[in-house]
Amino acid sequence: MSRLRRDSSLITGNRSPTHPLSRVELLAGGEFVGWDARIDAQIRLSALPVGELTPRCRQAVQAAIGDPVAKRLRRVRATLFEESVAEATDPEIARACGQLDEMLAFNLAALGCRHAAAEICAAALDRWSNLLSSGLHGEAYLVLRTAVVWSGDAAFDRVDAPYHPEPNYARLSQLDLDPARMSEFAQAVSDSVAQLHAAEDVLRGGVGIAAPQDGDLALDFPDEPGTLAPAVEPPEPQAGRTLVVVPSLGHLATPTKYAQERRDSPRAEFEKIAGRGLPLLPAPDPQAFVEEGSATAPWLRPVFEILAQDLVGAPYAWLRPTVLVSPPGTGKTATVRAVARLLGLPLRLYSAAGASDGSFGGTSRQWGTGRASIPLQAILQEETANVCIGIDEIEKSSADRRNGSLGDVLLPFLERENARSLFDLYIETGVDLSAVTYLATANSVAGIPEPLRDRLRIVEVPSPGPEHLPIVAANLIAEIRGERGLDASWLPDLDGEEIELVGRHWRGGSLRPLRRLVETVLAGRDRLAPRH
Repeated sequence: MSRLRRDSSLITGNRSPTHPLSRVELLAGGEFVGWDARIDAQIRLSALPVGELTPRCRQAVQAAIGDPVAKRLRRVRATLFEESVAEATDPEIARACGQLDEMLAFNLAALGCRHAAAEICAAALDRWSNLLSSGLHGEAYLVLRTAVVWSGDAAFDRVDAPYHPEPNYARLSQLDLDPARMSEFAQAVSDSVAQLHAAEDVLRGGVGIAAPQDGDLALDFPDEPGTLAPAVEPPEPQAGRTLVVVPSLGHLATPTKYAQERRDSPRAEFEKIAGRGLPLLPAPDPQAFVEEGSATAPWLRPVFEILAQDLVGAPYAWLRPTVLVSPPGTGKTATVRAVARLLGLPLRLYSAAGASDGSFGGTSRQWGTGRASIPLQAILQEETANVCIGIDEIEKSSADRRNGSLGDVLLPFLERENARSLFDLYIETGVDLSAVTYLATANSVAGIPEPLRDRLRIVEVPSPGPEHLPIVAANLIAEIRGERGLDASWLPDLDGEEIELVGRHWRGGSLRPLRRLVETVLAGRDRLAPRH
């Protein structure tokens, strides 16, 4: 299993495939051709014998090859399925159509289709169960990791969002399962099974009790007659703080059984948290927050000290709405991720660059599709009342108000009193989003509208200097390790000579050129490495 974790390509195939991978490889975390789901779909569809398909199916295939967007892939999957089950279809053509219908689920899920992501998640869990039964624990680990990643994408549809091709292994590495917690989970399951077996043995009069004698029950009496054995009271569980985010949804119509199974109605989607007190994750110690953050990024200590002021005596983890401002490439987004991690809060990053509508605040069901606001979607997925929403490049959102604007929509979310009862267009009731933390980034405050700027705490983010090069380089190497699925033994930190070499060309400031320099050094390592 450790070998597979270091190099999963034995199961997942080449990390830069030149031809489409098999279903088994994709379920284990395999890649698309060119790391692009659209190119991969075009190659798969082009391999079909188009001339032998029915005109309707042929037309759908050709349209999807020309423009493999989610809408056309959905249509071509439907026609391929019909072709595969039609009695008049040649058996070989039917088999090819059926297999391609299954494979295109991966491409469609990558383009943001929640139903395709759920389909893959279910298939991965089914294969995980079969692999466990066969004792193939290493491959089972990879497949379970894939199921976890796709389950997150199945929470809400992203087909309308821009598609940005990226390798799958980067996501899989970032969302890697914690082996220690998995081990604890496996031990807990093993203990529970052992307890159940012991209880069954006791009920049968076997292991665990002494055999009855003289027809009497073998009871354990206290030493002295007339006294009772002291009762051992279980410790009372400590009740954590909770917050009811979504009130009762009794005003909404009860969904049909079909809608409930698909969870495509607001009541079916949100009933699991309606009227329920969701946990509020506790605030970290302010001093520990500053020290831990500064240990990995000492130049950011002033930022952590400002943010830590909100944690003094705080009943739960929450920060005032804040915008981090610094020149491009200085690690603002990475700082948002670090702050969320130190707070212990789930993070959702929302790219404001080019946002030209008010969909952040949710959309009404009067349109063809509806959805809740971005914060409420995150709360539903995490089942936690305090989450962190990162709004990247907030100054780059469009000022056009014809379809609503992000700047206008954000205003009530950032006012804590208003957020206590914020009307959600999708579920048509007030929700309590007062425990949500909002952290934005900007290259300059000049592009932020005045009303929005008035509601945000502006924090200038210092840039790392040349004296911070060893720490920054170590952070970048750790990031590259995660992307490549390697550990320190396979990708060690830069040594003294390499640090000196990089330092000749980087004098502080933007981290993007520094990353390119580090990657150049690593490429040099690969070229000079001995081959056996």
